[in-house]
Amino acid sequence: MTNKDIIKKFTNLIMRDGKKSIASKLLNSGIKKACKELKLTEDQLLNKCLDNIKPLIDARSKKVGNKSYIIPYAITNDQSICLAIKIIIKAVNNRKENNFIDRFANELIDAYNNKGASIKKRNYIHKSAEINKSFASFR
Repeated sequence: MTNKDIIKKFTNLIMRDGKKSIASKLLNSGIKKACKELKLTEDQLLNKCLDNIKPLIDARSKKVGNKSYIIPYAITNDQSICLAIKIIIKAVNNRKENNFIDRFANELIDAYNNKGASIKKRNYIHKSAEINKSFASFR
């Protein structure tokens, strides 16, 4: 995925009630604020954050007979980037700062530094896939 596609995906996930221009402004302000604090370009920041967060495998639930199993799946690079973007947005919405720009910028900074809720979520996905790798034959 190119950076243009990544920004589009972020904008579409941030957007509420079809107000894309507002979502775009919030996204750009948050990215610029994070870039200013870390002294990086936007491309460097986004690439490093997504590389730190994107999971290599995904653990999905599948029903086999009466039981549900969590089954690890290999995912493509585009799928992992989309999953990383969704993880970031969910982590931003759960943060406690006052406005969206601060929450988004701080989450990007945490992701760049391998800290924060989004990194915990990625580690949780990897752990659950590792724990349930014995069910991989149910794919």
